[in-house]
Amino acid sequence: MNDSLLLQTRLREITVNLERAHLLACDASWGCDRFVAPYSSIGLILEGEGTMQADGVKIHPSKGQLYLLPAKTTQSFFTDQKHPYRKYYCHFHACCQGSEVFDLLSLPLCVDAPDFAFAVSLFRQMTQACCRQDPFSCIRASQSVLDLLAYYMECCPKGSVRPSGSEFDSPLNRAVRFAETHLDQSVTVAKMAEAAGYHPTHFTRLFRQRMGISPVQFLIRKKTESAVEQLTASSLPIAAIAESLGFKSQFYFSNFFKKQTGMTPSDYRNAFSRPHS
Repeated sequence: MNDSLLLQTRLREITVNLERAHLLACDASWGCDRFVAPYSSIGLILEGEGTMQADGVKIHPSKGQLYLLPAKTTQSFFTDQKHPYRKYYCHFHACCQGSEVFDLLSLPLCVDAPDFAFAVSLFRQMTQACCRQDPFSCIRASQSVLDLLAYYMECCPKGSVRPSGSEFDSPLNRAVRFAETHLDQSVTVAKMAEAAGYHPTHFTRLFRQRMGISPVQFLIRKKTESAVEQLTASSLPIAAIAESLGFKSQFYFSNFFKKQTGMTPSDYRNAFSRPHS
């Protein structure tokens, strides 16, 4: 079972906005004590030493490392006066349906950047996007933030990026995990609501508010994703795939799949099948 399913679903709705990005050579005056930032920051240390803190979590990022300071946390940061920081940094907003992304997940505030040259290139692209004045620069800037966020999370140790405690243990997450583990059955909104401990009407309203889609849309998406994965990465008969997703027959499954993708399961497999053992 994928414990990050709720987070995965929410991140589909992520919106980002880049405030600024620069290459900075810090001096003795650089620093701040107990500052609540309205934006999130990610930086790449090129050289130097120092200390940063977010809501009591202290880090000491050094050369070749990325750091994260989430929005709305109480932050302090200082550089070593003998070995001041030189770093790339960016300030940005990242939200999912009105919630700060970093309220929805827990992850390390400092990670190694194994491909240092690639990390530098991401920040160079970002700073260039900030300087552009053409009508499409905002698109390039937003894409650069998404690329950096994805790279940061890929650099985190395996298993260290998780839904925050409140999200992971939430009734909605219980409903989502119930749906995922019962795709081979007739999962209904009523059964998901029961797993969450809510009345179906209240559950549907809350689910749409928090997830950005209805429970029915969510179930359709999950069945489609599972079907696509099985069709392209396995040699299972289509009838077996239909059964694994709770369809009464291959005929009903084929109609469902074509409605969602515009192709029959056989045509989709022939077009997109990946090599598999």
